[in-house]
Amino acid sequence: MRISTSGFCQRLTLSLVAAAALGANSAVDVQLIQAVKDGDARAVRGLLERDADVNAPQGDGATALHWAAHRNDLEIAEILIRAGGLVNATNDLGVTPLWVAATAGSAPMMAGLLQAGGDPNLAPATGGTPLMIVSRQGNVAAVELLLTNDADVNVVEGAQGQTALMWAVAQDRAAVVDVLLAAGADLNVRTKVSSRHVLLCCQKSLGRTEGAVWVKQGGFTALMFAARHGAASSARHLLAAGASVDDTAAVGSTSLVVAAQHGYGEVAAVLLENGADPDAVRAGYAALHWAALRGDRELVKTLLAHGANPDVQLTKGSTLKHDRRAFAFDKFLVGATPFALAARRSDVGIMRLLATAGANTSLPLKDGRTAVMVAARGRTTGLRRLRLGENQILETVRVGLDLGVSVNAVSHSGDTALHVAAASKFESVIRLLADRGGSLQARNSLGQTPLAVALAPPEAPQGAVGGSALARYREQYAEWQASNGHPPIAELLRSLGATVE
Repeated sequence: MRISTSGFCQRLTLSLVAAAALGANSAVDVQLIQAVKDGDARAVRGLLERDADVNAPQGDGATALHWAAHRNDLEIAEILIRAGGLVNATNDLGVTPLWVAATAGSAPMMAGLLQAGGDPNLAPATGGTPLMIVSRQGNVAAVELLLTNDADVNVVEGAQGQTALMWAVAQDRAAVVDVLLAAGADLNVRTKVSSRHVLLCCQKSLGRTEGAVWVKQGGFTALMFAARHGAASSARHLLAAGASVDDTAAVGSTSLVVAAQHGYGEVAAVLLENGADPDAVRAGYAALHWAALRGDRELVKTLLAHGANPDVQLTKGSTLKHDRRAFAFDKFLVGATPFALAARRSDVGIMRLLATAGANTSLPLKDGRTAVMVAARGRTTGLRRLRLGENQILETVRVGLDLGVSVNAVSHSGDTALHVAAASKFESVIRLLADRGGSLQARNSLGQTPLAVALAPPEAPQGAVGGSALARYREQYAEWQASNGHPPIAELLRSLGATVE
């Protein structure tokens, strides 16, 4: 959950910097604003003596006092106020001089404006209040100043329904969090909830839209902001003040699940120490799923130490943002346990941790695939930074078998691990599975043996295909044609005793 004023201050600054005297009533008014921009107090006094309008706006509605606040020029601000400058004047964006002073983080300027009657609760429709701005900055003096002057500690901004407490927590401003809580900040306020039509991870090819669903977003409390942004100190303060540790966001995630999803193990540990449910799975996934997917061994250990169920199963996929660092649950992995997710990323360390904790290593996915089949497939959708080599996949399959996964387990489509390895063309994996007793003559629901799978032409890509993917397919198809029914994988299977019959 991002703070909703991203870019707003930048637009404001550009608006102020624009040399627009279009709204000034006369040349002397234009000169007054320019003198303030230049920081020329003597010129400001002279222009006011020549009856310059102290409240004349420039083209974007900003007055001389806006500019004095922007420059943090206390002397000029005092001159303008004494001359009748309106402390609550707003520019075209709804911004007051006090709001501008807050963005500059100047408590002295804010004090002068407040003393002159500045309203601390005037703010643009979607830009947050001065209290929110200084809370995000961690400016304790400014926060206390505004609260002393009747700033509303629980007012929400218009875009996402966020509060000053949420803004402070998002930056882990623990000292400010304490001040806001002492002033009566509401721990239970939630951000706005909206629905969005999204694609669940992960499409088989570009342009495919299977798995499009409506999901709810928002409904975050301040504690969830701490989980989302890794604000461990703030989380401790919120919990000490009585924040509910297992509240859920609109999508169903608890703060613990949010912390695990974004890789904040320290926050997760704080939540667990304060009684968070380690098995909360209302969103369709638990914290342990995220820890396994991300390869976070320390968090896996922490969750298991707090009683997390190692056999909790995934019930839905998640969305994958266009971010190379993002992680997501592939919708084709419904039913996966943390053990299967660890196998998918070839993290044998986590696989062993889970097995030691009592995980049922043979528990299949909803479609009947085992962790060994998932590993043998070699796909890493939802793990955008991860590229696996055949040696890693081989070790994962070996460890999976050593930990009790049946070499001849059958998926709902009738495939065994050997079928999967033959389709993926992993020679070393095929040898290992055969050595461990994998049936070379097992037939899937299409009547195919592993050898028949190896003899089949490569599957043509579907949907909107990029140039590299199409070139790869053409190369594979040309190799298949040139083999005249004797591709290397098929010859390997034949040498091990496989037949098509």
